[in-house]
Amino acid sequence: MANLVEKRSFTPQKFYAGEFPVVRDTGTAGAAIAQYDMIMTVTDEEAGTVTLQPATTAGIDNVVGIAITAAAKDEPVVYIMTGEVFADAVNMGDIDAAAAKTALRKLCIFLV
Repeated sequence: MANLVEKRSFTPQKFYAGEFPVVRDTGTAGAAIAQYDMIMTVTDEEAGTVTLQPATTAGIDNVVGIAITAAAKDEPVVYIMTGEVFADAVNMGDIDAAAAKTALRKLCIFLV
């Protein structure tokens, strides 16, 4: 009978830092995206498509938000375009924290 009880554990992660309004949008992942990745748009001129990928230093001007769901390539991804979040919860990749903060501030995403 002991194996009839399912045991689970949950470790909450603090992501949202305040009450600033959160606006969400969706797009298609052009590469694998992890939850809480800074994401940018990538345009394929030949195919005429725009996809989302984890942000890079070279693509900092194309940052559109932070993914709140993980997605594999060609899957839909939900991301926030505004909000107040904890900086240590965001996956910035190789992007300098100050540059990330500046790029996201333009979108009304505030890192604290």
